[in-house]
Amino acid sequence: MKALVWKMGPNRIDDKSAGLLLLLLIILVIFVLKPLLAPAGGAEIPCPEPFFVQIDGDVRRPGVYPFCSQPSLNDLIQKAGGLGSGSHESPADRSLRNGMKVTFRSDGQRHEVLESDISAFYKITLGIPISLNRESEEGLTAIPGIGERLARAIAAERARRGGFKKLDDLTSVPGIGPKLYARIKPYLIL
Repeated sequence: MKALVWKMGPNRIDDKSAGLLLLLLIILVIFVLKPLLAPAGGAEIPCPEPFFVQIDGDVRRPGVYPFCSQPSLNDLIQKAGGLGSGSHESPADRSLRNGMKVTFRSDGQRHEVLESDISAFYKITLGIPISLNRESEEGLTAIPGIGERLARAIAAERARRGGFKKLDDLTSVPGIGPKLYARIKPYLIL
């Protein structure tokens, strides 16, 4: 019988340790290369409370656009890629409000700017509160927790009162208790 001999070889790194070392190496490379790959001027700082305005009609890129401060009509037209092919002269400039929709039409000589509100569904998605006194029944259904029947009841109570004077008046609508009111209040303004 042969004697059992233990041979001591070099220490081996197990799979877990090797994976950890590889991960640390990758993090180090990313940390070192990140400043070299960053765009000139640094990254944009997001707006604390962005303004959203929608534009359609005779512009190159209709859509909903964010702004960090209250935009003007010319700011919006510029962000939408400029006027369409038949328009050359910008309309009179004016300030726009958050949640506004602008429809721009031009026949090449005369400009028409129609103002309205963005759809309630866009507003809810963008975090813009909707007007309890101006929104349609369909628009009220955009609020999570408000269905068609409750939207009809809200519209009927609004008509009966001649408009709500304060948001708390909404609790007088059958079907809106304290819990539902607390859930929907952030989505509403007068």
